[in-house]
Amino acid sequence: MKITILLTLIAALSLNTAFAQGSVRNSAPEATVVEAALSFRDIPYLQEAFIDTAPTDRKDGIPVGELGIDVGNKAMILKLAQEIADSKHGNFDSYLIAHRGKLIFESYYRRGRINLPHAQASATKAYTSLALGRAIQLGYLSMTDLDKPLINFLKELELTKLVKGTERITLHQALTMRSGIRLSQEQREQLEKKPTKIKGQAQVQAFLAHSAPITSESQSFKYQFDPMLVMQVIEAVVPGSAKDFIKNELLEKMGITNYGWETDVSGLPKSGSRSSMTSRDMLKWGTLAINKGKWNGEQLVPEAFIGRATSKIVDQSDEYDDSANGVSGTAYGYFWWQADLSISGKSYLSKAARGGSGQNIIVIEALDLVIVTTTHRPVDDVTSVTATRVLPAFIENSIPTMSGKSDSQDKIPVLEGPYLGQKSPGLTPEVFALGILSRKHRDGGISFTPDMKEFYFSRKNLATGKWWLVGFRSENNRWTESVVGPRVGRPTLSPDGNVMHLGNKYMERTEAGWSDIKSLGPMFEREDWGIMRLSSSAKGTYVFDDYKSNDVLRISRIKDGKREAPELLGKEINAGKWTAHPFIAPDESYIIWDSEKDSGYGDKDLYISFQQQDGSWGAAINMGKKINTSGGDSSGFVTPDGKYFFFDRWTGTEGNRKVAVYWVDAQVIENLRPKK
Repeated sequence: MKITILLTLIAALSLNTAFAQGSVRNSAPEATVVEAALSFRDIPYLQEAFIDTAPTDRKDGIPVGELGIDVGNKAMILKLAQEIADSKHGNFDSYLIAHRGKLIFESYYRRGRINLPHAQASATKAYTSLALGRAIQLGYLSMTDLDKPLINFLKELELTKLVKGTERITLHQALTMRSGIRLSQEQREQLEKKPTKIKGQAQVQAFLAHSAPITSESQSFKYQFDPMLVMQVIEAVVPGSAKDFIKNELLEKMGITNYGWETDVSGLPKSGSRSSMTSRDMLKWGTLAINKGKWNGEQLVPEAFIGRATSKIVDQSDEYDDSANGVSGTAYGYFWWQADLSISGKSYLSKAARGGSGQNIIVIEALDLVIVTTTHRPVDDVTSVTATRVLPAFIENSIPTMSGKSDSQDKIPVLEGPYLGQKSPGLTPEVFALGILSRKHRDGGISFTPDMKEFYFSRKNLATGKWWLVGFRSENNRWTESVVGPRVGRPTLSPDGNVMHLGNKYMERTEAGWSDIKSLGPMFEREDWGIMRLSSSAKGTYVFDDYKSNDVLRISRIKDGKREAPELLGKEINAGKWTAHPFIAPDESYIIWDSEKDSGYGDKDLYISFQQQDGSWGAAINMGKKINTSGGDSSGFVTPDGKYFFFDRWTGTEGNRKVAVYWVDAQVIENLRPKK
């Protein structure tokens, strides 16, 4: 295939294709009236592939930019485009890339047309998931309803005629393909031969009447018709029909008017497949996801729902990983797929709407990327192509770092041995992992797992202004870095390493990795409290800060198996300004925090209070001039092995703040402990 390309600078790439250069700008291929009426398989192939590294603003609600100017390695992407045009990766129909909210690369091949909705296959499931999220945003359902029996919402069912165990099916399980319904193909075909018998909720009635009993064993992952159950709930709870609700409350709000969505035998919209979208409109769905449910400033889907829908809930790594091509940790959320995409020793979490053969919307929050593909068989795996060919173009670009060098100049060296292979400090604090942490200017708040093979911290990328939760993991004595996701509170790990606290939220360790983000409950979700960092002891005691209530620390214990309401710590600790970032020792023998006091060394100093024999807290002790400086020292933490004390040290003003992580021998704490 020939390629018509829209910018200069191409001759130097030595591609074996003719390119249009200069000011000539050919328009993107559009389907004719005749082509639009054809079935997809009958649409003729384009005579030329169309590739645009500076997409046209079509006034469709999609901001545009330019590849290589805004960001990205143009040569890498153009080489991939040439290979796609030459059929080296199978039958791609379109490939679009958006970065930092702008469409910067747009291409069409074979049956791809800019104005022609493309069959979405199972990507439709992701749209169904977000439609349910829209119902939650508007109050027709709540987040707690996700864990309630699905039959509670379907009032037309004859419950006495359903198989045993149907009350076990929750929305959460249906959204993760774990309803437990088991019908043979023959049973389903027989039911669908009588469409008049399965209109509306009669479809659910029939499936639940003919299924094998629902048991804990049957409620395992099975890629089947579970989205139908979710669409039935949407139909049941929203005013009017699900079809009109999706059209009015999602599609039209995002400016999606040129689409197709077939009707199921039940009379409801198909929920697992059979929708069609243009590639640019697919990009809008990805933008909605990366913006945590917001579209043009309006919250269409709750952020909490987006977080859960796109999190790893069901491990699918055994079946879908392709580690040889940089794809691992595959999992399933609420009809959204997740996978860790690895390149050059670094891993990036991807979240994707996936449809058969390659109708994909891939979101990589750590790189602020949304990638859209449409294809027809045969085609290479889109996720692997993205990991191996697209990621390098965006992680090896010229985003400035603290050193002033680009990422491509500032690559992480091979890291082996304990503590990233760093030389241990003595009783004088030293910078930890200089040139490895703080490459994005604002890394801090470290927390290690008990086996000392993982640690997590917060990172602010100055190029985007966004905060991320980042981790390092040691496998086979070698450390690799990965981005877990957007930061929600400052990460602290429980003493057993099974809970990661994130302010008033938390994640639990599961076989598939970290769970979706959960709430600590109403006791900690108060509107008048602002929790940044929560630390827990081995007994389950919580100590946390509150920046909304005059910067104080609170404590919550467990007594007789029940969580006690938080109470303020005493004046020994709650004195001074900006009191925050507590750490309680696993055995509760001391609390460390930071605060600004007139008697201190600088803006913020680190303090420690030791627990007394009667359970009270002793006087606040400034940790001394070796720990505290004229700058700000904060976010102290002792490693689970008890060997080292970590803390953040920053200099400069808020608008020009430099932060580094320091560590020192934990003997400094024992040196401060009052002698008996």
